[in-house]
Amino acid sequence: MKKILKWTGYIVAGLLILVVLAVGTVYAITSPRLNKSYPTQVNAVAIPSDPASIERGRHLVRAVAKCGDCHGDNLSGGSVMDAAVFAKLTAPNLTSGKGGIGSTYTDADWIRAIRYGVRRDGKPLIFMPSEAFQHFSDSDLGAIIAFLKTVPPADMTVPPARSVGPIARMIYLVGGFPLIPAELVDRTKHRVAQVAAGPTLEYGKYLAQTGGCMGCHLPTLAGGGDINGVKSTNLTPGGPLKSWTEADFFNAIRNGTRPDGTKISEVMPWKSMSTLTDDELRAMWLFLRSVPPVTPAD
Repeated sequence: MKKILKWTGYIVAGLLILVVLAVGTVYAITSPRLNKSYPTQVNAVAIPSDPASIERGRHLVRAVAKCGDCHGDNLSGGSVMDAAVFAKLTAPNLTSGKGGIGSTYTDADWIRAIRYGVRRDGKPLIFMPSEAFQHFSDSDLGAIIAFLKTVPPADMTVPPARSVGPIARMIYLVGGFPLIPAELVDRTKHRVAQVAAGPTLEYGKYLAQTGGCMGCHLPTLAGGGDINGVKSTNLTPGGPLKSWTEADFFNAIRNGTRPDGTKISEVMPWKSMSTLTDDELRAMWLFLRSVPPVTPAD
């Protein structure tokens, strides 16, 4: 009996040592990346001031970029994640109120943060979806910044939190978590001046890219990514949507309901997307029907 206990102790101790070594290795690899500086040349973007452009920016912020999902409905910021073993992250107050960055950010600061995922000190923003936002045209990015400058001030001091735990670091290393979007931004990418809006396949692709669909549903849109314990759906014609109609898609986004009556998890930001226009939803549907089908393996 004593021998069994002795060897059990050795095995447990050995496993603990392996875990400590593994976690130490993960931190040794990821910490330099989290603290790396990303010198970023910011090309100026025209910031409009006319009401139509500002309203365009409001729509893009609310329905496409879905900034309120992290920064709150009034964009005053708050906690995004609060799990020490995964990550503790907060979203800053974007307004010009007390504690907000809106009163100090220059146009270049906004562009650097949104398009490149980099703070004004050159450090990377964590879990900021710039890998999607890099696709915004200059015109739309300018409209977004114009709107952000007009958001009513809200007094909210959000304590900065950037504690990234071992699980998030491990998933990041195996390629399943966009922890440092600054690494994913193509700095050589040609930024288009404007994208023609309308019920077209091309505009649907633009909305899917800028809206971050590929972030959760993976680059092929075949789904399978784990978001807060919910597996993302296969959006290709080879998945569940193959039997959907355009009306089914509209209902899913507008009301969060599948054709069979079941509710879609709110992990899927359908509430934010529900204000997309008919033409925008039709464009996205055309794009989804055009991507190569991926059929799940049996």
